Amino acid sequence: MIDEKFIETLTSPPDSGFAIVTQGPSEPHVVNSWNSYVHIAEDGTLLIPAGRMTKTEENLEKNNNIQLTVTNREVMGKSYKGTGFLVKGTGSFLKEGPDFDTIKAKFPWARAALAVKVISIEQTL
Repeated sequence: MIDEKFIETLTSPPDSGFAIVTQGPSEPHVVNSWNSYVHIAEDGTLLIPAGRMTKTEENLEKNNNIQLTVTNREVMGKSYKGTGFLVKGTGSFLKEGPDFDTIKAKFPWARAALAVKVISIEQTL
């Protein structure tokens, strides 16, 4: 499901903004991170360090659906330089275990790892 273009978008410089969207009680909630923070686990789960993201965690406890947008202006897209993806999945926060340990080793400031089980990835640009 995770193709090379998506991986290239995450890993190619320059680092780009990365949006995380969850559903709050009355409206969507959006937080930002960085492409370079995303780690792809062996099973395809996306792991993202969480410094705060407390509202995101609260939202996922009630509704675990999550959407992410990923962009990179230097990676060739469908028609021109610059590409983007919409990722849909389910999310949870990990505070122990091997996936959390992987994130904590790379990002000592992380209080948790946001784990996103990917349902779909659509290239939008």
